[in-house]
Amino acid sequence: MTSGARRAVALPQALKRRVANWLHMQYKQPLRGMITDVTTAPNQQTDLRRVFYQCRLGQSDIERMFSIACEGIPSPEIKVSTVIGSTRFWEPSLADLVAAVNTSSPEVNDDWTNLSLEASTISTERSVSITIDKERTELNIAGSDATWAYGQAARLEGFLRARGAVDNSPKYETKVSLIFLSFLVAVFAFWLLSDNDHETVRECVRRVEKSRQNEPYTNLAIGSLFAIGVFLILFKALKQRASRALLRVNGSVATGSWWSRLSVAEKIAAVGVPVATLATIGTLVSAANDVLGK
Repeated sequence: MTSGARRAVALPQALKRRVANWLHMQYKQPLRGMITDVTTAPNQQTDLRRVFYQCRLGQSDIERMFSIACEGIPSPEIKVSTVIGSTRFWEPSLADLVAAVNTSSPEVNDDWTNLSLEASTISTERSVSITIDKERTELNIAGSDATWAYGQAARLEGFLRARGAVDNSPKYETKVSLIFLSFLVAVFAFWLLSDNDHETVRECVRRVEKSRQNEPYTNLAIGSLFAIGVFLILFKALKQRASRALLRVNGSVATGSWWSRLSVAEKIAAVGVPVATLATIGTLVSAANDVLGK
């Protein structure tokens, strides 16, 4: 057989191999551009940031949260740290960090102001960072697998929600309460001082006689308005105090409703202060009716 005949036989075999390879690539592997899952493309990663306020965390809560954060990270590199004064302490676990701080800075005791966790793979394909202080808790989750990143964010958020986490800072609620209180004071002052200029004694006496007919209704309206305002502001302040963020690395935090977490003195104040305020307002309103004819 000549070399030309050998080439004629070999050509179809090479063609068959190329066709077989093409079919394998088409049907055994996903087509390029087809979305087969929600993982992030190479050289990209999903970065998620969440900030929560009023998180109440004790030692067992912190350990459980750190355990959840590290799930899904194979052989994670973990660093738990805190800053005391101008010194940063860090250890591979919370228990080791607490022991180190108790040894080096025993004066801190249970008054920890901050705590952070960093966990990641060696290649940093997955990482979680948690920063806690006495006002807020911040989560930073990054990963090339978007499903894992969003799943971890949802699990950690649910964990913190069960421990009092809210989205907005309580500082804004305090400002709203102060504005409301200022409005009540302004209304009372306007009612007390308006239309008193250039009145003769006879006009004042006539106004007093006329106001006595409406005195019960006026006292009830003004007193009720201020009583409701004082109740709302006081209970808002007590609720905010009972729900404030807590970080107790060496102990636990009280559970239950915000009212059950108040002390006996705070509960007495919640009832006694509005009653005393209502009595004072009633006295002022009655005096205004008698003197100014309001």
